[in-house]
Amino acid sequence: MGSTDVPAAVKLWVYSIQGILYELCFTAMFNYFLISPDIRLMGESSIWSIWIYGMGGLLNEYAIYNNIKKKPKVLRILANLIYTYVWEYSNGVVLRAFGACPWDYTERRWNVHGLITFEYVPAWIFAGLLHEEMIKLLQSVCWCDKKICANGNVEKRD
Repeated sequence: MGSTDVPAAVKLWVYSIQGILYELCFTAMFNYFLISPDIRLMGESSIWSIWIYGMGGLLNEYAIYNNIKKKPKVLRILANLIYTYVWEYSNGVVLRAFGACPWDYTERRWNVHGLITFEYVPAWIFAGLLHEEMIKLLQSVCWCDKKICANGNVEKRD
């Protein structure tokens, strides 16, 4: 059977789910330790996060990671951090223009137009390093381009 890289559409969903899970965990922990210790650990996210994390992760892989994966870790961290803030800011500008931006950092220190805050640098560094590991995992997977049907026939995957 032939094999190829994991399709971009699959990666898009993996990165979407990865990002939403990170966001839910981060907001639950942030709220618990810095706002109110609610044992329910209620995280927050938005449907817009599917696009933001999915496409953001995919673009990060193709535009950033593939070009710098052999560079020193500190350079990769810096590149990921810059990319993340540019991506978050630009998505925030577009969503805000439609009244749909689910975040507002105006009350946070070191914010830029309420769309990004440098308070979250440590969290974004950690998320970037985890994302690199997900990229490595997905790039190591051999995606089969054939499927075996119930009747035993082998067909090309749609």
